[in-house]
Amino acid sequence: MKKWELVKQARRATFGLLILLALGCNIATTSRAAAPAPLLRIVHASSDAPAIDAYLNGQKVATAPQFAAVTPYTTVPAGNATIQALAAGAGPSGITFLSTTVDLREGSAYTLVAADRLAQMAPVLLDDTLGVASDGQARVRLVHVSPDAPPVADVAVVGGPIVARNLPFKGATSYLAVAPGTYAFEIRPAGTTQAVATTPALNLAADRSYSAFVMGQLGDNTFRAVIAEDNAASGGVAGVPSTGGGGMTAHTSAPLFLVLLSTWLTVGIYGRRMWNMVLTR
Repeated sequence: MKKWELVKQARRATFGLLILLALGCNIATTSRAAAPAPLLRIVHASSDAPAIDAYLNGQKVATAPQFAAVTPYTTVPAGNATIQALAAGAGPSGITFLSTTVDLREGSAYTLVAADRLAQMAPVLLDDTLGVASDGQARVRLVHVSPDAPPVADVAVVGGPIVARNLPFKGATSYLAVAPGTYAFEIRPAGTTQAVATTPALNLAADRSYSAFVMGQLGDNTFRAVIAEDNAASGGVAGVPSTGGGGMTAHTSAPLFLVLLSTWLTVGIYGRRMWNMVLTR
């Protein structure tokens, strides 16, 4: 075979391997984009606590929510993380009211509730469902974070049926499908019919998902129900920039690195063989 023919074959082989490299990069990048970052929001449910700042791995993710506030969802890095609630404005070295370690998964959404009284503030982490049903029903989840309501409660619709039995303090129901409308709920000691508290009326729209947080204390008249729609589009999503410090580094895709390395080695090995064949003819 003429040397010129070998040169053309070597060029074609090298060009094909370069296309493989480009496709490998594109496939790996697409794989990364398919898994969205976790979402996190904060609920301040401690009625005797001051405003708090929430930090994730040392970086602020919520600024000064007060009692009964629900923050918008914030995008956060996936993986193990430490979440802290500190006195608002005090900075990362300020008084820490609670600290917890959580595992945040890609494609998931979470609510972190700062629950109980200030002296024993504790986290309640909930997995949220952001998908919107299309069957004409509303979906609502009840979260019991009122420290002096019955420690184990039944929850009933005022003038209607019981919707949750034996709901413990810091517990949550599953999402309940109900007809759209306006509802108030009674909180009763488990197994009784005597209501100790009634929530304000809550408006539930069709094809929406909600969380209703029963919080505050009966003893200081802060008892209430706070409802939030579990939908990132309606609640807003705030971005958390990745930085080189505080553990908030960008998520790196291991498959992308492996594809690049494998393709680079393939190009090098086969490219060298082809050109050696040309030069020795």
